[in-house]
Amino acid sequence: MVQLFQDQFSRWGVKLVSVTVNRFSFPNLGQSCYINSRLQSLLTLEDFVSDVSRQDLVLSSLPEARLMRTFMAIRDARASTSAQSKVCLLRSFKEAVSAQAPEFRDHQQKDAHEFLTSILEQMRSLSPLLQETAANMGTKYTCPVEDHLVFKMENTRTCSRCGAQSKRQEEFTNLSLDLVSGGSVDKMLEEYQKETALEYRCECGGSESHQKSAFETLPSVLILHIKRFRFTPSWQLVKVRDPVMLTRELVVSSKQVHSQDGGCYSMVSTISHLGVSGDKGMKITHRMLNVAFCSPLSWAQICYRVFQW
Repeated sequence: MVQLFQDQFSRWGVKLVSVTVNRFSFPNLGQSCYINSRLQSLLTLEDFVSDVSRQDLVLSSLPEARLMRTFMAIRDARASTSAQSKVCLLRSFKEAVSAQAPEFRDHQQKDAHEFLTSILEQMRSLSPLLQETAANMGTKYTCPVEDHLVFKMENTRTCSRCGAQSKRQEEFTNLSLDLVSGGSVDKMLEEYQKETALEYRCECGGSESHQKSAFETLPSVLILHIKRFRFTPSWQLVKVRDPVMLTRELVVSSKQVHSQDGGCYSMVSTISHLGVSGDKGMKITHRMLNVAFCSPLSWAQICYRVFQW
């Protein structure tokens, strides 16, 4: 793949100079910090990456699986100090994502959370083709996104007049939480699951109901997105700079986990936005060391991995 890019650049009359970068770092393609930070965070999910890797034979047999193959090529080249090879791989990964999501094709700054959502949706959408390909090869394919990141939330709506209930389940790969000033991630999760009033006309004639959300299932990796940007009344995008308290452990209860402690998660990485506005700044990934951690810093996205049930 690197040779192909070298040949193409040569035809354009561009000579690639050998440049080195620090091991495990990625060079900037031009406002590509949203790509690099997201890749660094995904690569901290060792079980997820391992499950993608072990299905390499199936992935290599399906041309449409370029995104996943390039993702693994980046994983393999992560320890390299060659900026040239990493640039080639990062460009290839961006092109693979942009083939289905053209909004990421240009060189403008984008949202790391939207980029993540697109990656995971594209990986999931490949499952039917990959399962068919695997079956023709006499083997089996399982979707790493489904196995590690997908979970179900159940929304229960209750009529305020007659008490009639209706339930609806939705699948997620991450949750977006409203920022609670000075609050913790636990508090924001609690607010997300609080009962809220809504207008809904019931068969009994009642027009008011209440809705409450709860985890139906828990994933092995829980990704939380804190909504740190909002629109002003004049539709200007501004950053909410209030601090958020992070703790190393997070306990989440679900309908299928009935123990008193619920599902206990340990933080593995965070992505933070350094800047004063949505169209300026840089996104940085922090990988958690194996020590207790608590900070009032302004993070944007958090990955938790379950370590105890």
